Amino acid sequence: MQFNDNSVPGKYQQPIGSFAGRIVSNDVEEVELIPGSNMRIWYNNRSEDYPVHRHSCLEITIPIEKSYTYIFDDRTIVLNEKEILMVPPDMLHKISGTKSGIRFIYLFNIDFLKGFFDYEEFKKIISEPLVITSETHPDVYNLIFERFMEINDLYFFYSTTVKEISIFSKLMDVFGMLMKKDYSEGLTAPHNDKQREVYIKFRTLAEWLAVHSSENVSMDEAANHVGYSKFHFARLFKEYTGMTFNDYQTTLKLKEVERQLTDTDQQISDIAMACGFNNLTSLSRSFKKQYGCSPSQFRNRIRRSKKKA
Repeated sequence: MQFNDNSVPGKYQQPIGSFAGRIVSNDVEEVELIPGSNMRIWYNNRSEDYPVHRHSCLEITIPIEKSYTYIFDDRTIVLNEKEILMVPPDMLHKISGTKSGIRFIYLFNIDFLKGFFDYEEFKKIISEPLVITSETHPDVYNLIFERFMEINDLYFFYSTTVKEISIFSKLMDVFGMLMKKDYSEGLTAPHNDKQREVYIKFRTLAEWLAVHSSENVSMDEAANHVGYSKFHFARLFKEYTGMTFNDYQTTLKLKEVERQLTDTDQQISDIAMACGFNNLTSLSRSFKKQYGCSPSQFRNRIRRSKKKA
């Protein structure tokens, strides 16, 4: 793709500077962002594939005409028109089987998010390729798609500047929608004094459970900790966290498993026991459901990324 690409409609030409071409070495792409910015957005109508590569940017793709296929280590994703795919930074992927069509490809440097208090919650959302459709995210899909179309307008409308703050404002709005109650583990914010009292109790409980995540705390113990009956506790817990008590505990355990798979060389069976799983089979089943791959596949992916970094 060149700055003055005759195959691209005039209104979708790049706003600033030239583009020399993709630079890929040992499967690592050095993304050429808009000079002085943290982004690059492409109107892509090329009938070409892109071999296996990875880069430090968050990649987002939305086909507008015809489908588009991404291939990862252990899964293939065929994106249909107007479906949205988020590819985590530093994840190996390739694009294959492209014949024709139109799609927008967004590349964002999101390193600044690492300084945010709830970055770990956000990282969990994009730890694997994330597909956003009207079926997977019925409450927010239309709004998210609309935000990206607004981003396109901001990016391509100006020929001598990049409205980076406005664009990232809309991107952050998308991230915020993805982290709402139904799509994250965050507690529901209080609306009145009574709700705030309950919210504080459950926020304190969440911190306590995080410390004792490997100890298989029972629902009775948790209910006693905040002074509710087991029945009342179960209802309130689901209301304020968006998940059952057992699912919440499993999520906490899996976060610690992820950390140990990434940061240690411990045997996976030892990690399973240390994090409160009864056996390796139990861990593998829960991990596959949450992350879409086995613990060993996850660790191998992390090791390959570190080795090539």
